[in-house]
Amino acid sequence: MIRLIEIEVFKLFSSYRTYITFVIAIILMLIINLGFYNDGEELFDFLLQSISEYFFIEGNIINGYLISYLALNTLWVHIPLLIIIVTAYIFSSEFEYGTIRVLLTQPISRTSLLSAKIVSMILFIICFMIVVALFALVPSVILFDTGDVIVFIDGIQFIQEDNFLNRFFSTILFAIIGMVAFSSMAMYFALWFKNTLTAILISLGLLIVHTLLQKFVFGIFSTWQPFLFTYHISKWQLLFVNDIPFKSILNSVYFLLGMSIFFMSLSYYKFNKLNIS
Repeated sequence: MIRLIEIEVFKLFSSYRTYITFVIAIILMLIINLGFYNDGEELFDFLLQSISEYFFIEGNIINGYLISYLALNTLWVHIPLLIIIVTAYIFSSEFEYGTIRVLLTQPISRTSLLSAKIVSMILFIICFMIVVALFALVPSVILFDTGDVIVFIDGIQFIQEDNFLNRFFSTILFAIIGMVAFSSMAMYFALWFKNTLTAILISLGLLIVHTLLQKFVFGIFSTWQPFLFTYHISKWQLLFVNDIPFKSILNSVYFLLGMSIFFMSLSYYKFNKLNIS
């Protein structure tokens, strides 16, 4: 099993797709930093106009911690899209190139093969999110220094500088759980349709639909929220309120873990039932 995982990880990090997604994520983080470096002061002056008459704000308002927090908003669409480009390919590429037949002639079970691919998928997501975290945080701190963070969630939240890093890395851990859940769904579609592009389009389509339904919180749509994975992924924002609602966050963690187990179980069943000769 260990040897299978080593082979899958080697295959994953031998693909140019993997490194392209890393490069795109790094460029995205750098663009965010450069954008705020050039125009951030004017933007925040505009945003703070409505509260400047009620609060006296001094100090380093535009700082690296604030910019890295804003960079986390790429967790909505950009980061999931980059991740499933690779994770869907991990599973469907064997069918597209016909190598699945060669693999199954070896003395290995289908369950072991799929397990090795799932482990490589999880390792990729962890590495990817670590890179995103570092390039969201380090360049922004170098350019803007550190300071307290003003967050506009349920009004105005003031996050002290000393508490920010704990919240930031807790968000990355939460994001890893969410991205594994989303990738597990893409994995199932990749095995079902045996095509990377189809799996990506369906997964991205569901992401967009769930995001739109999440925005319609009135009437009948409000009852759908607990069943939308974007609703639970978005709970990372609650890690940046003064009184963190741990129960609500844990409920979302359980939902995302359950979603991962559900789609992984479907994938094992589907893969073992595939007629491959």
